[in-house]
Amino acid sequence: MKKALLCLCLVFVLAGCGTRQHNMIFENGDTSLPATAKYSVGSAQDVSGFVFSDDDEEVDIAESMKTALVDELSREGLYQEKGTDYAIDVTVRKYEPGNAFGRWLMPGVGSTVLEVSSQVRACESPVGHIETKNTVDAGGVYTVGAWKDVFNDAAEEIVKELKESMGLIAE
Repeated sequence: MKKALLCLCLVFVLAGCGTRQHNMIFENGDTSLPATAKYSVGSAQDVSGFVFSDDDEEVDIAESMKTALVDELSREGLYQEKGTDYAIDVTVRKYEPGNAFGRWLMPGVGSTVLEVSSQVRACESPVGHIETKNTVDAGGVYTVGAWKDVFNDAAEEIVKELKESMGLIAE
């Protein structure tokens, strides 16, 4: 019985959970993207208003999102720095780094939140935009770096939505 209780406690200490959402909204009558499309990453903005305190380790929120997106597009073979037909501009709408200890004590307290709006454009014409929301709401030790990892999670969701819109994976 003690071993089972210990294992259960370890699961709660090490595990983490949250949500991932993404949605592509097309403009100008478009309904899909070509399966052979390659993407560059254009501008990155942070309009979240979040400011790190002097005691916190600081990151450039917009640059972190841009780097994560370039890395994920590259990993999936969809990135091309120059000469692409499509570019993606990212805007971080909301960012809250949260607190792993708070999530461990009470799920929902200390949640890490990242909301990103990504504009997909062909040349300078908007094709559509992708809205993503990623959260880490509960967990313990496993979620300690979530305030940085959430950028990679958002990039994965953006690329997943692009691949769904290209017909490369089922929705």
